[in-house]
Amino acid sequence: GRAEYELSEMGRQQAELLHARFLGEGFEPSHVYSSPQSRAAQTAEVVSRSWGRPISYWDELMEHDMGVFSGHTWAEISQKFPDMASEFQLNRDWQVVEGAETSRERRARGQRVVDTILSRHANDDVVLMFTHGGIMGHILAALMGTNRTWGLGAQNTALFDLSVDAERWWRNDDATYNNTELWRVNRFNDSSHLAQLG
Repeated sequence: GRAEYELSEMGRQQAELLHARFLGEGFEPSHVYSSPQSRAAQTAEVVSRSWGRPISYWDELMEHDMGVFSGHTWAEISQKFPDMASEFQLNRDWQVVEGAETSRERRARGQRVVDTILSRHANDDVVLMFTHGGIMGHILAALMGTNRTWGLGAQNTALFDLSVDAERWWRNDDATYNNTELWRVNRFNDSSHLAQLG
């Protein structure tokens, strides 16, 4: 959720391993975006320190808003908001949670992220985004054009590396839509850099 937590020692180690991986691969983005939430922002700062590129902090990349559930354990939620908790448990509908961002709102935000990035950047740009697992599912669903949002089970600092032809994204013809050279999944939920943590 949107509760603020500093990056833990484990999170710092994970960020350092991602930094080392990028250095070893010779990867360098042209643009870096991050959620302004501390854990993502601190990860972005650790990983990006060798590039000398500014980080653009962007609210659209924040984790989804869990409303009154934010910052609480499930035990606390069940005790403080028993009716809401029971109703939520039945169908996982965020609409029943006071102040929460609904699934439809999260999906719309994921679509805004995709639309903004694709309209702002050219094909030779290499964009790196630091975001959160919950909203990541909505961003990927929008990017892949699916009407369902899939659970990802993403580990912290896992890589989702996709190549997109931004200049042809808006074209609406079969030759473009079905050309797998224009849209590539290079890595999906890849956290192999964390292997040494056990």
